[in-house]
Amino acid sequence: MSRRRQPTIYPPSAGELMDRANVLARDLLYEAPHRDGRAMLRAWGEIVEGASELWHQLPQRSDLPGNGRPVIDQLERSARTLHRWAGGGIDVDPSLQEIGQLFTEAAALITRSGVIERREPNRWTDAQLRDSFAARVNIMHTLYVASHAVSVGLAQTAVEEKGDPRLRVHRVTAEELRHQVLGIEQITHSYINGHYPHALDGRHREPADDTRIPGAIAAWDVYAQRALTREPTTHAMTRVAGAAFKASVHVHALWRATVESGQVDPRTFENEIGPALDAMIERWGEAHQHFQQLTHPHDSSPLVLSKAGWELVDSMREVTAATRMAASAEDMSGRVDGESLVRSLFRFHATMAGVASVFHEAARNAPLLVDARAANNSARAISADDGPGALPSQDTIVAPRDVLLKRAIPIPDGIRNGGEDAGRRAALASRASLRSTLTVSDRRKAATSLPTSSTRPLSSASRLAAGKRHEHASLAAKPQSEGDLHLSR
Repeated sequence: MSRRRQPTIYPPSAGELMDRANVLARDLLYEAPHRDGRAMLRAWGEIVEGASELWHQLPQRSDLPGNGRPVIDQLERSARTLHRWAGGGIDVDPSLQEIGQLFTEAAALITRSGVIERREPNRWTDAQLRDSFAARVNIMHTLYVASHAVSVGLAQTAVEEKGDPRLRVHRVTAEELRHQVLGIEQITHSYINGHYPHALDGRHREPADDTRIPGAIAAWDVYAQRALTREPTTHAMTRVAGAAFKASVHVHALWRATVESGQVDPRTFENEIGPALDAMIERWGEAHQHFQQLTHPHDSSPLVLSKAGWELVDSMREVTAATRMAASAEDMSGRVDGESLVRSLFRFHATMAGVASVFHEAARNAPLLVDARAANNSARAISADDGPGALPSQDTIVAPRDVLLKRAIPIPDGIRNGGEDAGRRAALASRASLRSTLTVSDRRKAATSLPTSSTRPLSSASRLAAGKRHEHASLAAKPQSEGDLHLSR
């Protein structure tokens, strides 16, 4: 049995869980036209139930007259009705389910914290009430975005039902359901109208922890590589690529902060690190989009992988984000130690290169299962690229019955090539981004090392410069001086 300690994941706060739910709702809005509207509606009740549980755990004013029903109670009643009208079926949208689970987890976290018992003798403090109202606005904004996503999904389902009589088997049509959801959308909007986003200024913010980012990178490295090697699934590939993409976006802002604080030379960032990092962000985004389209709704991956990915992004967002906008470089410098941040960035790029190699190998050889309809759409797109009238190749054909029953099928060889290319490009971009940071690393080492003599080369000479010297060296090469080393960089 291994005696190595398992990597720990920084426990999220209730506010971070609510932010995760909001991010998922925003992402779902872009994917809604390709989702099953009725499956989304079946999961809508779970979101509202989790939101209601969280809503009633938050502090609220006890000195206001009246006993009107909160808006969340109206949404609960509507959700129960819509669940009955959605029709029988086993398909439930996984993204909406995850949002509901995040709300439930946040409510349980507040309950365990004992904040309700620690209230002042007579009333909550103003700071607690501002934080609570900001949380309610955040919850309702998530419900607003999610309800709009459900209405978009139902609109597409309504079009399909009108075009295919075989789909008209439900007592309530998708078009009628969409109008009901639009009413819910208006209710949620009425709560946040005039309050979002400036109400979020009242949120309580804990001081940032310098050890959180390196710990999150280490944990994600372990769980990502473990999932890709031991139990690779299309869902796991999507999780890994999504976390890599989102974290890389925050890393770009963190590198900017190190430039502004004088930790990194601006020319090095603009000419080397910045372009390579932009390419890595683009490639991981393409990989995430590719595998997300192929993922079957019932596919899964280890829960700890999801938590490690969220923690990787949250640890960086804690530094890069302000209340309503991106934090300035001055704010970022005040939240974390500059030296610790630069070391974490070096570690991130090294981790990305390692994970990208495993990701590419999984995309090439892993026995992945994909959604039959998505695979069929990809096969048709490949045939369309070959020209009008072109027949699909044998290695891209999907059985019609698999498409009709929405089965999870082994990925066809012709479609695997696209995922393999996406993984290869992400791996190449990650390695190139790592190489771009070597010059910064070597310069920092050289700045902290003192040579014992003027004729002895520095022990921390640049690896890139050393490679050039080795390539062009002659038998009569003379030792470099200290000035030559600085010029070579």
